[in-house]
Amino acid sequence: MFRRHLRIAVWFLLLPFSLIAVVPPDFFSVASGVFDLWRDKWRSWEFEMEYKFHVKWLTSPLRCLEFRPLVGIMANAKGSGYLYGGINFDLLFFDHLLFAPGFAAGYYWQGHGKDLGYPLEFRSGVEVAWQFSDWRRLGLHFYHLSNASLGNRNPGEESLVLYYDIPIKKGFPFSK
Repeated sequence: MFRRHLRIAVWFLLLPFSLIAVVPPDFFSVASGVFDLWRDKWRSWEFEMEYKFHVKWLTSPLRCLEFRPLVGIMANAKGSGYLYGGINFDLLFFDHLLFAPGFAAGYYWQGHGKDLGYPLEFRSGVEVAWQFSDWRRLGLHFYHLSNASLGNRNPGEESLVLYYDIPIKKGFPFSK
């Protein structure tokens, strides 16, 4: 009986130390790739910039899952663009392999590019990346833009981009 009480007391004493975890940083992301991957007519080069937040109150009880709000902008070579906000669900396996499905909504402007049928567009996609020990990430992001039939037309488009996440933390990238 005494051993059981001792184990419980030790567990309660050590519990606060086990809850101390490494706080993941925010990320600044740059990406480049192909806009409208499957259709030759509107296919073009695209460039993206994103900021992915770490929000303390959105921390998951699961070590491998993190909810990561994001904001970003995408532009392509034909003058189209997309300004958006959303969320990624970062699933980190083996401390390095990242699988991150995500969703966003935002404003799309056509420029001289593809008419997606409505200015409000929704993005759904998945990122697969390698996370290095210093938090940098390199990966591929495949996503679909669609207006969810809010407009008369809903042609949608798919993009495939190579992205690089730069961790935003004190001293990076100049720290040792």
